[in-house]
Amino acid sequence: MKVIVPLAGFGKRMRPQTWSRPKPLLNVAGKPLLGHILDKFEPLNVDDAVFIVGWLGDQIQDYVASHYHFKAHYVVQSVLKGQAHALYLAREYLSLPC
Repeated sequence: MKVIVPLAGFGKRMRPQTWSRPKPLLNVAGKPLLGHILDKFEPLNVDDAVFIVGWLGDQIQDYVASHYHFKAHYVVQSVLKGQAHALYLAREYLSLPC
């Protein structure tokens, strides 16, 4: 199974916490929000994940690499044009079933 996780926002409404950490890595109930999301995917046997990152995306990459063991790809959405644009940027990692 392949999973696409869009994470590219700035988290402006969460300032000042998001000046130095992206919103998906803010702790909720003792764990980063992204950790809660990815833990829900564990029973689904995820083979491949595409993360669409933006602001401080290198921290997201470091977190995923140190806590999870599935193949991960990262796409940078430098201009925030919405979710459809984010998915369009990830098109090279997606394939349609034959």
